[in-house]
Amino acid sequence: METRKVYKSGGSTFVMSLPKKWVTRNKITEGDSVFIRELEGSLNISASKIDKKTAKSEIKANDLESSEDLTLLIISHYLVGYNDITIKFDEGKRLEYKKHIRDVTRFLMGLEIAEEYEDRVILDVVLDQEKIPTLQALKRMKLIIKSMLKDTKEAIKEKNLLLAEDIITRESEIDRLYFLIVRQLKSAVRYQETAERLGIHEQREALGFRLVVKSFERTADHIENLIKNYITIASEDLELTTPLEMLDNTLKIFEDSTNSIFRGDQKLASATFKELKEIKEQYHEASDLIFAKELSRPTAIKYKGMIDSLLRIAEYSTDIAEIAINMSVVVP
Repeated sequence: METRKVYKSGGSTFVMSLPKKWVTRNKITEGDSVFIRELEGSLNISASKIDKKTAKSEIKANDLESSEDLTLLIISHYLVGYNDITIKFDEGKRLEYKKHIRDVTRFLMGLEIAEEYEDRVILDVVLDQEKIPTLQALKRMKLIIKSMLKDTKEAIKEKNLLLAEDIITRESEIDRLYFLIVRQLKSAVRYQETAERLGIHEQREALGFRLVVKSFERTADHIENLIKNYITIASEDLELTTPLEMLDNTLKIFEDSTNSIFRGDQKLASATFKELKEIKEQYHEASDLIFAKELSRPTAIKYKGMIDSLLRIAEYSTDIAEIAINMSVVVP
C-alpha cells in the first residue's frame, strides 16, 4: 500500500498524484478521464479505457501434466476475462487436446473455436457479457432450477423417465450461466465501468451474487443427483410419498429464498429458517422409513441419496436467504 499526499489547488479543489506504474499499465495519457467510485471509507479509481481486444493469453498444453489440466486452465482464463486464448501443442497430441478443447467450449458461454491449425487452436469469446445484466442472468438460473424441481416431482409421481432425462440435460445450461456470471463478477470487481453496465452498484453486491450463483450451481447438481438416483430405482415398487412431500417444501423454500434475494425482503428470508426445520423433520422421517422397509442395500443407498439431495437443496436455500438478509441491511 502506498501513501500519497493530498494538496489543495485553488480555493476548494484537492488533488493527488497517481502511481506511475498504474498509469503506464493502463495506458493513461494527459487529458484522459478516470472513473472514481466512492466506497465505504475509500475511493476506487479505475481506468476509463477497457481495451478488450488486448485481453489475449497463450497456453502451452505440452507443459501440463494431462489434458484434464488443460480444461481447467481454459476455464480459468475464461473466468478472469480473456477474450482471445491460444492453445499450443505438439502435432502428435493434437487429437487428444482438440477433443478437450471442443468439450470445454460446450459449457463456457460465448467461447468459440475461431481458428484451428495442426499445432494450435485459437479460442474467441464472441458474447458481449454486458448485454446480459448479472441480475437478469441470476433470475434466468432461478427459473431453470425452479422448473427442474417442479418437473422432478412430476417425473417421480408419474414415473416419467423421459421427463427425468430431460431434467438432467437442463443442468448443463446452469453450468453455462454459472461460468458466465462468475466471469462477469470478476470483471465487475476490476472495472467500475463494467460493474455499472452489469447493474452492480456496490462491491458487496458482487460478493453476495458470487455466493448466490454458487448455491444455484450446487442446487442444480443435487437435482441432477436426485434424478439419477431415482432413475436407477424407478422400476421398483417403492412408496415415495415422503420424498414427494419433501419436494413440495423444498420447492417452496427455494422460491422464498430466491424471491428474498431479488426483492431484498428480510421477512421472507427469515421465514425460510423455519421451513428448513420442517424439511429436516421430514428428512429424518424418510430416513427411518428406509430401515423400516428393509430395502436392499443398493436401493437403500439410492433412496437415501434422493432425500440427502433434497435436504442439501433446502440448506443451500437458507444460505441464499442469509445472504439476502445481509445485503438488505443498510451500511452505516
